[in-house]
Amino acid sequence: MATNNSNLDLVFAMDCTGSMGSYIKSATDNIRMIIDEIIAKEKVTIRLALVEYRDHPPQDSTFVTRVHSFTNTVTEMKGWLEQCSAQGGGDGPEAVADALHEAFSLPWRSDAAKICILISDAPPHGLVAAGDGFPSGCPAGHDSLNIARKMVEKNITLYTVGVEPPIGNLFYRMKTIPIGIFSIVVPYREFFMAIAHITGGQYVPMADANKLAQMIIGGVREEISLDRVMNSSKRDIAREVHKAARDGVDDNEAAKRLQKIFSEKNVVVNRMRNEAGTPSKAAEECYAKCTDMSDIQQQYQQLIPTVSHTKAAEMDYKLEENKPVSFEQAKRIVQKAKNWDYSSIDLSDDKTSIGSSTGGTPCKHGARCHDRSDYHRARFLHPESSTTTRNSGQHHRAKYSHADINDHRIPCKHGSSCYDKSDYHRHKYSHPSS
Repeated sequence: MATNNSNLDLVFAMDCTGSMGSYIKSATDNIRMIIDEIIAKEKVTIRLALVEYRDHPPQDSTFVTRVHSFTNTVTEMKGWLEQCSAQGGGDGPEAVADALHEAFSLPWRSDAAKICILISDAPPHGLVAAGDGFPSGCPAGHDSLNIARKMVEKNITLYTVGVEPPIGNLFYRMKTIPIGIFSIVVPYREFFMAIAHITGGQYVPMADANKLAQMIIGGVREEISLDRVMNSSKRDIAREVHKAARDGVDDNEAAKRLQKIFSEKNVVVNRMRNEAGTPSKAAEECYAKCTDMSDIQQQYQQLIPTVSHTKAAEMDYKLEENKPVSFEQAKRIVQKAKNWDYSSIDLSDDKTSIGSSTGGTPCKHGARCHDRSDYHRARFLHPESSTTTRNSGQHHRAKYSHADINDHRIPCKHGSSCYDKSDYHRHKYSHPSS
């Protein structure tokens, strides 16, 4: 659904354990200035919400989460922050998954730009077993990866602010990950990179609480500008993402093509400096594609994440206005666009994308094509297309099994355990259960 460029729902999910005092104070002291500047520059109507989180008992006996739903007033938001206190927290991991669940469950407006900013200095339960009071994951059953995927379906963009060095350097003993003599470094920044990447958001490393306000203003204003570009250029973006899927190219190539289109049309956006937060290859291509937390835990055991060597001086969040769309921004737009409902987008004047029950590009596989996804059938003609009552939709295919005939797609490396159910992915890759 298209968003209203004048509406913004902004949620903060704040770690309120003992080590986070300086960040809570910075948010409290600057929240009015932050919101006033966003409103003045972007001319938006803002609703604010806050999710405080600590940990489950017996690690923490105060609270797991404390939710303050949307308000239209900065005064109320400031009052909530003033009541926050940094205390508690038992083992290293905290109730990150619970905070994300509560943030996702808030009554977001369907027509608003939606941003959630998670501020944390500790990983979720279930990522690395050693030192974790709940090594199997969140006691309430929440899964951070799955919640991030639900967020992108709801058009919620997640920014993860990782307090470093804790996020970049946490030590666990050799008995859990048998490398080294006594202990190894297990950084969690790539996990936070991964969940932000899933939603088309950003990971932002931070070592100075005094820069939190600058980061929030820069990140929110960048996201608003990208949201406006996605609304105004939706058909161009949809065509290019669809063409990339048809051509079988990866997301990087799709982003390069999209960036070129934006350049040719002189599209400009706001861009927050965040070189230190550029996602790693492992975060994008491995951790973000894990099925769930148990899967990512196995990957963390097999692939030792890279240690952060980011210097505080490199953590500059200055906003650059009216700049060409960068490659990283184009990648984030592609990530979001893969989850659009393409059946609602008019592609009738796109010669490479036209397809309907009455006209369009014939599928090269003809009647032997096995791809029954709504995405594919809406855009390519097949000999049976005139029979509109055939059960070729996703709901039918999900309920009944059919033989795979001449599958022209690339086999997905995750096989039947793949979580990605988007039309974009299922059109490009085959799965045993397809």
